[in-house]
Amino acid sequence: MDEDIVALLRERDQKSIELIAERYERLLRYIAVTILRGRETEVEECINDVYLKIWTHGAEYDYEKASFRTYIKAITRNTALNYLRKLRRLEELEGLDEEGILQSEYIDDSQNVEQRMIFQEEVQALGHVLGELKKKDRELVLRRFYYLQSTRQIAEAMDMSENAVDSKLSRLKKKIRKRYEKEVAR
Repeated sequence: MDEDIVALLRERDQKSIELIAERYERLLRYIAVTILRGRETEVEECINDVYLKIWTHGAEYDYEKASFRTYIKAITRNTALNYLRKLRRLEELEGLDEEGILQSEYIDDSQNVEQRMIFQEEVQALGHVLGELKKKDRELVLRRFYYLQSTRQIAEAMDMSENAVDSKLSRLKKKIRKRYEKEVAR
């Protein structure tokens, strides 16, 4: 279905962005609004950045890794989360003096190679555990913890009661934690 968009992206044709907007604007906006909690200015900037990222990197898209829809959802989610981190960071910096701001700029734990390797291994283990879940259970977990949807939103989308969603998520968290700990211990 999206082969036409990908072909146009590879040709660097502006029509590709128009088609993406036509087919996916509501989905992209929904993800951004959910994560940014209605900060309209940031939502608009986020969506624009998403289109720019798709335009810039869309030619690199690989059908074997994920569907195009999943690809653009991931870009939108990550972009929105980056905006949210930036907003929170700005809020934190408002309370610091000039020296505190300089220190926060230069202290960067992400440069620690060992920590990054451990983090990658943990992400792979979690991905493996999530891959073992039933489709509906995986959807519940992703909606809550990846797309940051509320219990009410999940209940409506999945035709469940809010209590059922909360109860199921509680059981799934315990199950995932137990499997994850075994996976990491390997």
